[in-house]
Amino acid sequence: MSERARAAVEQAIAELGYVPNRAARSLATARTDAVALVVPEAESRLFAEPYFSGIIKGASARLTHAGMQLLLVLARDGRTHRRLALYLTAQRVDGVLMVAVHRDDTLPDLLDELSVPTVLAGRRGDPEPLGHVRADNGGGARSAVQHLLGRGRHTVATITGPWTWTRPGPGSTATARPCGPRGSRWTRN
Repeated sequence: MSERARAAVEQAIAELGYVPNRAARSLATARTDAVALVVPEAESRLFAEPYFSGIIKGASARLTHAGMQLLLVLARDGRTHRRLALYLTAQRVDGVLMVAVHRDDTLPDLLDELSVPTVLAGRRGDPEPLGHVRADNGGGARSAVQHLLGRGRHTVATITGPWTWTRPGPGSTATARPCGPRGSRWTRN
């Protein structure tokens, strides 16, 4: 395209207030520029725990920076799983990030069967057959305990999430073990 033609097109765009139609662009590129953040939890839990707001805020910021849209989906049970599967098979998102995955959750397998690009934040067991990322909880716990002991604390406790969330499985290198010079007791209430 010549510079003269380009200038004429840009002037027409400015005068008419033209805005590209995302739906039409999506048809041509086979991309939606949207990612679904799937949370298999109840609304009451989603809005009560700071963990989820941090995840939503971080994912939204990164996607916005990349020119993409975040779609938040709550999928707690089989009925919402089926509805979500129908929605995703219509190719309304480019991929799924699923957080707070529980051991018995079948939604990741359903998404895999539908060939929906999916990444789990955490894992359901060891090994996890689907793509996933996870935090170094053991390293974080050691650092936190060392910090507290260094500040003169003598008794350190931890509060965990539900036991249906992922935790070390057979063969895992992350096990309950002493983190500081005094060791530690692990109890489950």
